[in-house]
Amino acid sequence: MMQVNLMGFSAPQTDSTKSMLSKERRWLISQAGADFFFFQNRRYPREAALEWVGNRYQLTHMERMLLHRGIFSQEKGLRRRAKCCKGAGWQSQLLAVDGHNVQITLESAILGRPLLMSNDGALRDLAGQSARFRFSEVSEMAVDTLFRFLEEFRPHRVLFLFDAPMSHSGRLADIYRRRLKSLRIPGEARAVPVPEREFPYEGAVVATSDSAVINEVSHWLDLARGAIEWSGILELAADFSSLILANPTEQYSLTDQSLF
Repeated sequence: MMQVNLMGFSAPQTDSTKSMLSKERRWLISQAGADFFFFQNRRYPREAALEWVGNRYQLTHMERMLLHRGIFSQEKGLRRRAKCCKGAGWQSQLLAVDGHNVQITLESAILGRPLLMSNDGALRDLAGQSARFRFSEVSEMAVDTLFRFLEEFRPHRVLFLFDAPMSHSGRLADIYRRRLKSLRIPGEARAVPVPEREFPYEGAVVATSDSAVINEVSHWLDLARGAIEWSGILELAADFSSLILANPTEQYSLTDQSLF
């Protein structure tokens, strides 16, 4: 059993995370991840480095995506981590939420899709569901999971922004508005053409795991990770969070225990 403590709250105890990969594949990804991290620190082109590493270790498409979504240079990883909210300070500020980003990550956790912990501190999925998103019973479960968390850790004010061109964005915004009202949490939910253009980057904490958004904000919160951990449904396919403090100028090797 393990006790999770993150962002100022303590989650219920859950069973230890079960790996979705065999020990042999975890070891292989560990070695590949160390190489990819090295290349990123040396500023090799990201796609070319991923192709080289993937071919060298004969990684599957999913395993390559784990590296792509989970490993960034030491400089980028540390810079993003430094902007991540710790403790309960986010609750007293405006929380601007990247609606579909959080919603889809929660649905991935409920469905048991692969989740990974990136070395920049963000929880990400491999779903690639943005263009194919459809509201379903699992969507309702994800909304319930999120609002149980928000009821427990009540923010000062929340702004949910959904990507209007995506299917059911208006319906999602309406559901979120009603849930905010029912819990008496001040806030709003809207479907907008490009959420990234409307985030208050300087005047709020932005809840997202989108690396491009994280690069631009002053402070960010991994809201999906918080809700998932609080609900006790976090199961990782890979954890690259420790792959951050190695000397970026030297080649090195990692054991499977260091990443998983």
